[in-house]
Amino acid sequence: MKTTLDIPDQVYRRVKAKCAMEGLAVREVAIGLFSSWVDETDGAAKTAPPESGTVDGQPVPAWFGALRKHAKNARGRFDMDAIRRSIAQGRARAGSRS
Repeated sequence: MKTTLDIPDQVYRRVKAKCAMEGLAVREVAIGLFSSWVDETDGAAKTAPPESGTVDGQPVPAWFGALRKHAKNARGRFDMDAIRRSIAQGRARAGSRS
């Protein structure tokens, strides 16, 4: 079902920025929030712990959410050079698929 919501600009900008940082779509977050809210039984919001992942046995830093789809290319290295190479590899692969 489609709907239109009037959300204050400042709130939406913050939501969109946080979604980008965590690698999520605003739609995914909205659906998750609505689902959690209607499924509540005791009035307290249920929150899941943040998803933590690893690459080659190394923990992925929390700020890495926005680039999670490229993390496998970093091979456990998270310095800026490794991150730039990883992004370039991911973009090259994405470009070859389109």
